[in-house]
Amino acid sequence: MKSLVTPVLAEQRILSLRGVVPAKRCRLVDAAGKILREDIVADHDFPPFDRVMMDGLAVRSSDWGRGCQRFTILGVAPAGAPQANLPQAYGAALEVMTGAILPAGADSILPCEWYELHGSEAVVRPGTESKPGLFVHPRASDHSAGETLLGSGSRIGPVETGVAAACGFDAVHVAESFRITVLGTGNELVPIDRVPAAGQIRRTNTAALSAALRLAGHAPTETGCLRDEREELLCGLSSVLSQNDIVVVTGGVSKGRWDLVPQILDELGAATVLHGVSQKPGKPMGVWQVPGGPVVFGLPGNPVSALVCLHRYVIPSLSHWSGEKVSPPRRRILCGEFYQPPGLTLFLPVLETSCGTVAPAPVANSGDFTGLAGSSGFVEVDESFADGGPTPYFPWLVS
Repeated sequence: MKSLVTPVLAEQRILSLRGVVPAKRCRLVDAAGKILREDIVADHDFPPFDRVMMDGLAVRSSDWGRGCQRFTILGVAPAGAPQANLPQAYGAALEVMTGAILPAGADSILPCEWYELHGSEAVVRPGTESKPGLFVHPRASDHSAGETLLGSGSRIGPVETGVAAACGFDAVHVAESFRITVLGTGNELVPIDRVPAAGQIRRTNTAALSAALRLAGHAPTETGCLRDEREELLCGLSSVLSQNDIVVVTGGVSKGRWDLVPQILDELGAATVLHGVSQKPGKPMGVWQVPGGPVVFGLPGNPVSALVCLHRYVIPSLSHWSGEKVSPPRRRILCGEFYQPPGLTLFLPVLETSCGTVAPAPVANSGDFTGLAGSSGFVEVDESFADGGPTPYFPWLVS
């Protein structure tokens, strides 16, 4: 293990490893979860006309204001139809539907709940008041044609999809997806559906890390497991390095006799970016890069360490390289007692409280994966932390 670096320096080194991935054209219906790589510009005013906001009658507010209590319905102006004209007669009205163009000559909507029908006449209920623009959504009051509604770097969700569709984008440019493999290492690991024998455990890390990546919009293309045997690791790592942009390895990166991953990566030509971070948990974490090739994140095998390191370093890096607009981590007020290891940055599991703060929810150790159940994420606590102060917060569910 090389000299320890701080989490801040580790992050800086990792982000500098590669540039933003290329963009590709993608059908809008297939773009959910991807990173937008162009601006979405309004191709018309929003709304594109003075829009009726309530089912009812289009009238002149001046008639209403002069005491007109009976309006004569002289026609219908449905949604989707060309603009109608309100006759000039005193007390004239046109029946309108939500979404219709406001008829020319009208400036107010009398909702159907405010009047009673008597044949072709609408009798206004007592106590109603009118004014110009009532229940009218004016043209361009939301946005004007040519205005940028979504910027490059936005993650495409249902709102972004709707905005792009409204602007006529049936396809958009998005960041190309990374080819990602998640590998577990260890002779003790067995498939999830197998009952572990003595000394064995199920492959929880690859499942948990893959789920976190998928929820963050970076679904792995493959997962696997390698035994702590030199030839198997050499063959397996050589294969995934040739086929991926990002490789996430959990286990085999510390200083034990069977921690062979760093040595084999060196033999395969991967340069060490860092190996060892002054943090708890996850101190043995390392990062390597094959020149001109994939980035390898070597995460510890302890499940809490692996999950914390993934959220602290891997997911933010993938978002950065995708061209996503990445905001600084949220900050939360941390209230409660905990142990701060001297000289190390602490990644402390926490749970959100009803008053918006977070409280410590420490696990027994970095192997206590089930102890994370009920926690909402973790905070990063360094030596500058002051009791009751805000600290960076990383939720398990990335949004």
